[in-house]
Amino acid sequence: MSMRKELESKGYKTYENNEINVFWNPEICQHSTNCVRGNSLVFDTTKRPWVDINAAPVTEIAEIIDKCPSGALKYELKNENNINIEFAEKDNSSIAYDGNKQIGQCHFARLKDNWVITLTEVDESYSGKGIAKKLVEKVIEHARIEDVIIVPSCPFASKLMIGNPEYSDVLKIV
Repeated sequence: MSMRKELESKGYKTYENNEINVFWNPEICQHSTNCVRGNSLVFDTTKRPWVDINAAPVTEIAEIIDKCPSGALKYELKNENNINIEFAEKDNSSIAYDGNKQIGQCHFARLKDNWVITLTEVDESYSGKGIAKKLVEKVIEHARIEDVIIVPSCPFASKLMIGNPEYSDVLKIV
């Protein structure tokens, strides 16, 4: 099932253009106003529709949505058709590929009951496309399967995970 169909089946509304799909679920929105403070031209609660995804660059919209504390806002970039994220268990990492070219990685160290994310990096020419988030989320996905807790040591993973209830089940702050 596509991300769009899955989210719409869960009550999300869709706003789209040629570069991005933005999804919003009013039922889980905590109205923290992080989005409005992030860019009031894109997120304007006095207008209908309240999301104008043509009012700012896609990278800026994605950065704002990444800070949504409730998970009520999500996005999907449309120009990532060739990007593949793989979990490399033997290398303790998730790796992003554009075709056969490695373009990013999220590395973690295995401790007793924890995985410590030590590095998340993406080739500069691919920055701002949500790839770093997908790399961290691939590690989180496997941590849940293996029932381990994640300690986000690298700045990107810390910023993404800390304070976000979507990751509270696997997060350990030290």
